[in-house]
Amino acid sequence: MTSHTPESRTTGAITPAADALDDGGTPAPRGRTVGERGQAAVELVGVVFVVLLVALLSIQGITVAQTASITQEAARNGARALSQGDDWHAVVENQIPDGLELEEAESVTEGGTARVRVTVSAPLGLGEMTVTDVSLTRSADFPLDGLPDGAGDEPAPTDEPTGEDT
Repeated sequence: MTSHTPESRTTGAITPAADALDDGGTPAPRGRTVGERGQAAVELVGVVFVVLLVALLSIQGITVAQTASITQEAARNGARALSQGDDWHAVVENQIPDGLELEEAESVTEGGTARVRVTVSAPLGLGEMTVTDVSLTRSADFPLDGLPDGAGDEPAPTDEPTGEDT
């Protein structure tokens, strides 16, 4: 404990009791100094900003993953339709939902294989405000119907699991 001498009171030294008072002469809240008022509000704004940024980036990541899944499904169904002799392009177009753009779809039949390659563009942003577009390309192969799997120049790869452990 500090002892107060008459000299310390006359020289203007700050005593512990005077240090606990804020500008208006009322006691300051415990554990907080005068310069820290409003700091919690500023920290809250920063935390809310970071949480919103993480949430927005997470949503954009989910959008890209969903677009990749849709693109792969469109390529797979298009290759299946091509292998059966159906209108593969119409099948691919029907797989792409509103909000995504079918940029390119091409097909090749060679070596007993029907191959379809699809490129889809997805807008990244919030609502109507698009920041950028992400293009994803996927392809799928199916054996042509009516040909044995060993027909052609090379074995026909499939998009289905083979059941073999590698």
